[in-house]
Amino acid sequence: MPATHSEHSFDGTGGVRIVYDVWTPDVPPRGVVILAHGYAEHARRYDHVATRFADAGLITYALDHRGHGRSGGKRVYLRDMSEYTGDFHTLVGIAAAEHPDLARVVVGHSMGGGIVFAYGVEHPGDYTAMVLSGPAVDAEASVSPVMVRVAKLVGRLAPGTPVEDLPADAVSRDPAVVAAYESDPLVYHGKLPAGIARALIGVGETMPQCAGIITAPLLVVHGEQDRLIPVEGSRKLVDCVASSDVHLKVYPGLYHEVFNEPEKALVLDDVTSWIEAKL
Repeated sequence: MPATHSEHSFDGTGGVRIVYDVWTPDVPPRGVVILAHGYAEHARRYDHVATRFADAGLITYALDHRGHGRSGGKRVYLRDMSEYTGDFHTLVGIAAAEHPDLARVVVGHSMGGGIVFAYGVEHPGDYTAMVLSGPAVDAEASVSPVMVRVAKLVGRLAPGTPVEDLPADAVSRDPAVVAAYESDPLVYHGKLPAGIARALIGVGETMPQCAGIITAPLLVVHGEQDRLIPVEGSRKLVDCVASSDVHLKVYPGLYHEVFNEPEKALVLDDVTSWIEAKL
């Protein structure tokens, strides 16, 4: 089923222009997905994801985070996680106002998973279900103790300071995906800045306590061979949430971007079927 794409924008926290995309199925939609992409990338890398959702009659909203892609703000510059969650909350509000009678499913990948989790804790009644892909909800476990201390200090004083290099070849086992990622002008190719590292470490530090607020159905998908966000963080998350409807799906051999692996059709079918069952 084809989808109609349109581009829009709103003024986010602090007046930063936030660009977002909407993919609308060519039939009356059955539900709404609001999606948050990962660090350094942008929403248009999810065209194929939104198209698969449209096949199931789902309308998808996805923003470029501030400092990412087509949105305004200094590149990958973040002072506090509330800037990301505030922008995402605005997008959810737009989707809810335009489709008040449809169920809302929030979806986040990697850093976007950390954002959606933090948003979900702040606004537990605003969504029907949550899907997280390789979520950054235990970032402290994937870096050295020294880096944690550096990120916390420097991220507060000088958020734009680069602190960590993330290898592009860890994104996917598909060489074409890696090549497209490396040549995409809307993708940020520098080191992870301290401000974002500090924000994600903060999410991880509070996750065990905050996860008890999550009572909506939750699906977590993760590549077993993810070198950027180890799967152990997702295992920890599903053990901590209060929801009685929680499922972790680990895909053997897959890397970080399970939606962009050679097995992406299988993963997207799994996620779409799960969402359909929650509508």
